[in-house]
Amino acid sequence: MVEQITTLMGAIGAIAFVVSVITQVLKGVKPLDKLPTDILVFILSIVLTLVAFFAYALYASLAILWYYVVGAVIAGFIVAFVAMYGWTKLKELWDRFKTGE
Repeated sequence: MVEQITTLMGAIGAIAFVVSVITQVLKGVKPLDKLPTDILVFILSIVLTLVAFFAYALYASLAILWYYVVGAVIAGFIVAFVAMYGWTKLKELWDRFKTGE
């Protein structure tokens, strides 16, 4: 379980990094410079998370079920949060809502 959570956090971090880089590039493109940055980050996060999920599902020969796709979309919102506010804010939220230990 810990290994899976570590892998998931690494994937979220990697996708958030890619989203941040693509956002910086696209902010300079003429038609997209009028779009608010937060909306661009949300769109990129969800799309890239879905692409990463489908790529992993193909690689692992995983059956794609509807709730996996819903989970990937929810993960996309987490990626957007990390890309916009960084790991510090996510760690503060985790510490605030962590149960046990």
